[in-house]
Amino acid sequence: METFYFYTILYLGIIPLIILLFKKKALDFKEPIVPFIWVTAIASVYEILSPEIFDVISALSYWFQIYPFLEIVGLFFYFSGIFKKKHKATINLLLFTVLVIYCFSFTLWENNETSLQSHSVNKSSITICVIIGCFSWFRNLVKNTDIENLWNLPDFYFMSSILIYYSSTVLLFSLGSFIYTGVELYEYWWINILATLILRILLTIGTWKMKFK
Repeated sequence: METFYFYTILYLGIIPLIILLFKKKALDFKEPIVPFIWVTAIASVYEILSPEIFDVISALSYWFQIYPFLEIVGLFFYFSGIFKKKHKATINLLLFTVLVIYCFSFTLWENNETSLQSHSVNKSSITICVIIGCFSWFRNLVKNTDIENLWNLPDFYFMSSILIYYSSTVLLFSLGSFIYTGVELYEYWWINILATLILRILLTIGTWKMKFK
């Protein structure tokens, strides 16, 4: 049963991209969320295939260093597209800062299970940027009186999913290198599983509600 739930969550990450393919908008990068949906789908495919075709520890080690860069790219395109020219200087400054930290993380990275330390550094910096971006968007949303139905707004689901996921998992990944002693980390991994489930469900709902010109 646990395996069923696990693979259900993995395949959920592909559904938003399938919806975009169905709507023939999977390559419409004018929509800010599209790159992040691609990143989520790539992560899902990797997680599905990695136990079968890769050495797990080695694969995870490389993946924990590659995935943060993909996240940075996807989130940068999303927030840049959402805010357009507004907050452009702040977004570029945050991007520069996160990339510097990402480069620094290579000094902490090792090709083994202890690579969680570099992943923690990247996850923490990305989460700070996500929180800043999401709260700025929600603050603007409160000031906007033109929105009639919040539940029909795709970006409400996208912002909520991103904020919930990163704020929920940052502590887990930050402490991951300290609590890793064989199986102990995996006792806390349900936090990441639940946050991932929420992220992918909300991404799917938001993608389904997207209206294209």
